[in-house]
Amino acid sequence: MATAAGSHAQIECSSQPLDISFHPSRPHLVAAALVDGTIEVHDFEYLLDEANQHNATRNDDVSDDEQDTIVSSTAVHTQLLASKSESLAAKQASARAISFSADGSNFFTGGSGGDLACLDAERFCTFAANSSSKGSISWRIPDAAYHRQPIQIIHEMPAKKTHSLMVTGDEAGGVRLWDPRLCSSHGNNNSFKSTSSTQKPTGCVHSWKQHDDYVSGIEHSSDGNTLVVSSADCTLSVYDLRMASQTQDREKVVRRSDDQEDELLSVKIIKNGRKVVAGTGEGVLNVWSWGTWGDVSDRFPGHPASVDALLKVDEDTLLTGSSDGLIRVVSIHPDKVLGILGDHDGFPIEKLQFNSDRQLVGSVTHDPIIRLWDASLLQEKMCDNDDEGEDVEMDFASTLGGVAATATSNTATAKAQGSDDEWDDMDEDESDADADSNDNDNDDDNDDDDDSSDGGGNKKDTANDKRAKRLQNDDNAQFFADL
Repeated sequence: MATAAGSHAQIECSSQPLDISFHPSRPHLVAAALVDGTIEVHDFEYLLDEANQHNATRNDDVSDDEQDTIVSSTAVHTQLLASKSESLAAKQASARAISFSADGSNFFTGGSGGDLACLDAERFCTFAANSSSKGSISWRIPDAAYHRQPIQIIHEMPAKKTHSLMVTGDEAGGVRLWDPRLCSSHGNNNSFKSTSSTQKPTGCVHSWKQHDDYVSGIEHSSDGNTLVVSSADCTLSVYDLRMASQTQDREKVVRRSDDQEDELLSVKIIKNGRKVVAGTGEGVLNVWSWGTWGDVSDRFPGHPASVDALLKVDEDTLLTGSSDGLIRVVSIHPDKVLGILGDHDGFPIEKLQFNSDRQLVGSVTHDPIIRLWDASLLQEKMCDNDDEGEDVEMDFASTLGGVAATATSNTATAKAQGSDDEWDDMDEDESDADADSNDNDNDDDNDDDDDSSDGGGNKKDTANDKRAKRLQNDDNAQFFADL
């Protein structure tokens, strides 16, 4: 299978993937949720060898033998569950979301009919293609979403002692926290009656309905005690899971931002938990300071189209997937576009994911292809090699398909004015314990301003300065100029 133009390698699915998840310990294994309701698992190790061999030969006439990467394919969300709505019952189901469990033993999938299923990953990944789903589905909750609306996101929480929880976000704006151990009591059951919108389904630990439009992103704090959720209703919501276990008073559990007058389409937590970044429909990156959720503290314009996907590289750097088809490498504080990692030829980028060793980035758009991009030049280890004076030889035109380029964004950070936010910091009880460590850290914004200032002399390059240099060459600069 030939590599896609501009990408390091490509995986061809049987239908359009709507979401992907890489195995947490096997870097060459990826699961895809397809628009036809099928779940596929692909092993793409040979594709990388093939791509490297092709790049080494530099011969466009080399013909690659067509091979199939598929390990297993199972129909999971092929039919919508029973519904009072005739129009809903007549629709073809799709698999909207997928996520491997933290240990890789299972993966969870969400369908357009609002059902949530768990599959035995070890068994599923050894099946023959087009196998029956009966033996691989461990359990299914038919009414996992509010009003059986499509599940948009499945987010795995960090492990707590002997088990981990997961969070789902649906198209109705609902957010639900799940304990998979409790879900297994129903098994693979499609027939039990739907619960009401106020009754929690089996396995659901907490349930909230704060948003009026679909949930677009879910992130958790490093300690797993706080959820941050973005929504297309133009607001951000924050959930204190410790308080949720102690009280039913939602005002003490949930915080919600002001209306941003623009859809929030993606979200990430950066700067060691001090900042939250959300991509918007107008291409602006909205930045919140942790604990002040009413209005944004900064705005980073610069994307010509909506920012539909975000992927965290490190505490200062993000990959952005935009509807203009470009994957950009972006620094936050100082705000700067460092370069372009990949190009989807104008098709919008829906999802971005690292594989387990973080050497590849997978992306999906509106076609049957999972594109794989070489992310090795983004890794901090390469920056350390630069410090030691090691000669890191990379052919960037080949690695990035001729689309990486440096670019300084023509943006200005606009400070939010006079927010009326009077909420208390939800982590106030930990402030005393963190005071000493925080005193040792300079203000994040001040540090960033120092990084972006013209120091001259023997100023040492930051990691992002080195990334920008590695992304720069004549071919890439010309490509970026043509854009």
